[in-house]
Amino acid sequence: MHLKIPILTYHSLHAPGHDYHTNDHVALEADLELIRELGFTPISLQAVADWLNPASTCTLNQGHYIGISFDDGCDHDFYDFSYPGIPTLISFYNLLLSNNSKYADAPPLKATSFVIASPQARDILDKACIAGRDQWRDCWWKEADQSGIIQIANHSWDHTHPELDFVAQHTQTKGNFYCIDNRHDADMQILQAEWYIRHKLGNRSAGLFAYPYGHVNTFLSQQYFPNHADTFTGAFGTGGQYVTQSTDCWNIPRFVCGDHWNSPGELKVILQGALNS
Repeated sequence: MHLKIPILTYHSLHAPGHDYHTNDHVALEADLELIRELGFTPISLQAVADWLNPASTCTLNQGHYIGISFDDGCDHDFYDFSYPGIPTLISFYNLLLSNNSKYADAPPLKATSFVIASPQARDILDKACIAGRDQWRDCWWKEADQSGIIQIANHSWDHTHPELDFVAQHTQTKGNFYCIDNRHDADMQILQAEWYIRHKLGNRSAGLFAYPYGHVNTFLSQQYFPNHADTFTGAFGTGGQYVTQSTDCWNIPRFVCGDHWNSPGELKVILQGALNS
């Protein structure tokens, strides 16, 4: 039997509606039940990266493993959100916590939150993307990282986000991470973010990176990250494939809610594909 590990990805910002396909919080709550029903063993993304890293001696027993990740790192990853006239938005953290309490005799679910590091960028994006309610902060990162439920990791300095007037990229190309194809821009987007995150976490680090937009280029995956293996152990894309022993640790694929599945039935097909390996 060859291990096939699905890694599922959610965005806490995606909550314009109140049902499965319009609200990642609703989707995550339902999907956690499905994961339990199918008998998957949760695994941290750090453990996945260690398993794949050629320099590591980490091994995994035969079984059915699953990883969970969150992208962009707004406050809704960790804090519930209440606003007059709409149902309370239960945070990803509290959904995990509630499920772990419900299944106290089973291995606990955990996740990695890939966060945008730049406080200036997050402040602008908070106003541009979520109505300026000051909900894209870093005050929760350390508590989350110490919880054993959510680990904080690197999702770049500013995501080269198109809503920003200025991004850390020398030609000011936005909405595109393929353009991070040289050492200077990579240092500004990746290392600068890593040092900021480590500072906020008390010098702790997951050593993981998630490519914005899932944009993986050969410079980053074949040159930059291998040359920074003392700082990072894995980098994650959004290729919509299972992780296997032959997966490149600098381009680890994930399945994205809303892109690769839009219903519990569609997710069940993905998960059963791993069970049938």
